[in-house]
Amino acid sequence: MDNSAVQSQGSISSASITNQAADPHGGSCNPTEFVNHGLILWNQTRQGWIGNKRSKNQTEQLREPKLSWNATYESLLGSNKPFPQHIPLAVRVYF
Repeated sequence: MDNSAVQSQGSISSASITNQAADPHGGSCNPTEFVNHGLILWNQTRQGWIGNKRSKNQTEQLREPKLSWNATYESLLGSNKPFPQHIPLAVRVYF
């Protein structure tokens, strides 16, 4: 090792010792690992919304169709009667 490398290593170690001595609580200056609590909460809330998607999809396949196969756009707009089952937005968009 050359002389400059030894000097730089010495200054780094003395700087870290200085920082540790400056900590009033006596702990080390190592930063704690960042935990994104917002992301954790979001994922938990999302799981509550989606639940177990596979079992729900299998149940929906066994049900009757949500719209009659011969329903027209005009017949649906002309009625204020609610649908017997909830129709997801994705199905309504492709109407």
